Amino acid sequence: MNMMLNKRLAAGRFVADKLFAAERSVDITYRDLAELNAAIPTARLDANLSAMIGQDVFESSAEAMMLAARMRRLVVEAHARLKAASNEIGLREVSWGDEYKQPPLSAEADQPKRLDGPPPLRRAA
Repeated sequence: MNMMLNKRLAAGRFVADKLFAAERSVDITYRDLAELNAAIPTARLDANLSAMIGQDVFESSAEAMMLAARMRRLVVEAHARLKAASNEIGLREVSWGDEYKQPPLSAEADQPKRLDGPPPLRRAA
C-alpha cells in the first residue's frame, strides 16, 4: 500500500469513529427524550393533576423530540454523503456503515496483515 492510501485510510478511520460516536449519541438522545415524553403524562396521571397543568411542558418536550428526529435524519444523510466521498477518494470497499457488517469473503480476508497500528478496515457491501 502506498503512503497516500495509508493516509486516506487513516483519515477514513478517524472520521468513521467520529461518525459512529455521533450516531450513537443521537440515538441515546432520542431514546432519552422518548422516555421523558412518556414520563410526563405518566407523572401527571399518577399525581391526578388536571390535563390543563403543564401543557407547555408537553409541547416543549414533544418539540425537542421532533428536533432530535430531524437531527438524526441529518446525521444519516451525512453518513450517506461520507460514503459517496469515500468512493471519490478510492475507498470504495471500505465500510463506513453500521456495525452490522457483511461477513468476510474468507477467513484470511478478515485477518489483519500488520500488528502495528489500527486494524485494517474490512470489505463491505
